[in-house]
This record gives sequence, C-alpha cells and structure tokens, in this order.
Amino acid sequence: MPVRHLRARATALPLALAALITPTATACGGTATVNQSKVPEQRTDPALRALLPKDIRDKGTLTSAVGNDYPPLSLLDIDNKTVIGAEPDLIRAVGQLLGVRVRMVQANFDSIIGGVRSHRYDVAIQAMLDKKERQSQVTFVDYMKTSSSILASEKAAGNIRSLTSLCGSQVAVEQGTSQVDDVAAQAKKCAAAGKPELEKLVFPDSVGCFQALSTGRADAFVGGTPTVVYQAEMSHGRFRTAGEPYRFLPYGILINKEERTLVRAIRGAVQKLIDNGTYAKILKQWNISSGALERATVNGGAA
Repeated sequence: MPVRHLRARATALPLALAALITPTATACGGTATVNQSKVPEQRTDPALRALLPKDIRDKGTLTSAVGNDYPPLSLLDIDNKTVIGAEPDLIRAVGQLLGVRVRMVQANFDSIIGGVRSHRYDVAIQAMLDKKERQSQVTFVDYMKTSSSILASEKAAGNIRSLTSLCGSQVAVEQGTSQVDDVAAQAKKCAAAGKPELEKLVFPDSVGCFQALSTGRADAFVGGTPTVVYQAEMSHGRFRTAGEPYRFLPYGILINKEERTLVRAIRGAVQKLIDNGTYAKILKQWNISSGALERATVNGGAA
C-alpha cells in the first residue's frame, strides 16, 4: 500500500542533510531533546524469551544492524549520534518482549545481508524489501507494507511521471537497494528505444543521493515511498514526488536462515506488538500508519 500522506515528523536529519533540508529540531511543539519516542515499555514474554538461542539469552543482548539516513524509518536525532525512527522503536520493543537489551549497530545498507549471514548481527532492520531472491540468503519477518517511488527536483518534476519518463535524466539511487536494478533496467529500455540516455548515479547512502538532488547533479531519486514522501515534505517544495508508487512489497527484519527459533521469537514478538496496539502507536508516531500489517509474516514478499 502506498504511503501518500506522510506528515513530516518534527525532528532533525543527519547533519549532511540538514544543510540541505532543515526541519525543525523540536518534537511536535516541545523542547528539543534526544529521542522523542513515547513507545510503551513491554514486559518480557517468557514463552518468547525461551525461543531465543542460548547465546543471546546468556548475553542478554540482541545485536541489530540499523540505518541512520532513511527517515522516518531511521535517522539521527539532534545529537547527531542517537538513531531514532520507526525501526529503532520497533526493534527496541521486540527486545523488551524477549527480555534482552538491543544493541544497535549503524551499518551500510549493502552490508547487512552479509553481516546477518556471518553472525556479525543477530538481526537487521533497515528498510530492506522482502524479495524472493533475498530469501535464499536470509529469512525475513515482515513488519510493514511499502512501495517504491520517485523523488524529483522542482525543475524536473513536471517532466517525470514514471520510470519510463526518466530517459534523459540523471537518477540517484542508494547502493544495494532494489531501486538500483529498477533504474538500470529502465536505462536499458531507454537505450533500446533510441531515447536520450538515462544516467544512473549510485551512492553509498541516501545522504549522497539527496545531496546530488539538491545541488542539481541528479534530476531524481528512486527509493522507498515513506522516505520519498518525507523528503518531499521536508524540502518545502525543492523536491517533489513524481508519478505513482510502484512495486508493493513488505519491509522485513533480516535473520540468519539457520536461526529458526530466533525467527519464531522475532515473529512472535512483532505479532504481539501488533496485537497489543504498540505497533500501531509506533507507526502513528512516525506517520506511516498506512503501511500497517495485520499479521507478522515470514518471507511474505513476492518477486
């Protein structure tokens, strides 16, 4: 389901972006402080905790890779070091149900599959689409419906209506994302049709993408709809959403395929958060309620 009416949350972006797009640094009329989350504390569920691998129970810590540059799912707070957003809120609540502390490790998007497979991270939550081809490498516990969208500069927005309109444009994408493949495929179609060249600009993080868009190096950015809508609203007209969202898939928490009881524990915790209303409060707080799932599925994404 597309997220079309995402209202920008009043909090700060990473400093590299703040110089380009400056939101307010206060939380909904309050004083600027670190971490404005108001997610209810969860009591440990003994049955879910029992499903955790022994080493995680013994350590009392669940290590999760997280992002820091994909608002409103993940971003840096006003101290420029604390990661906040819907994903940190969700994984922290999951940890509380499992009776463990969540240690969040900021990681590059294209490193998280390898990090989960090598047990560097127990889990990862970083706006990754649950796609069939990824399910051969990791297991996903789905936590949100989403889609992909195009963000265009104010100058280019009138000429961009869909991927097919990107011929002749310079398009920014984040390394490792599905949108890299989308833009590459469209570039080939532009060439085959004899249309002006689509130049794909791949950046290691979304900060680079938005810098390129802001400075005019890129005409458009293709990424997840929640972030596209957020950036459009925070830019005060400098960026605009272009066309309609496409490819509707869930975001999922990544878990090593060998850790089957951990999958059950994480799925059970997400489902309990759905059932007890905490999940809805998290999504509402970050203005992404239209992405809500009724059930925490495992590998529920399609190709």
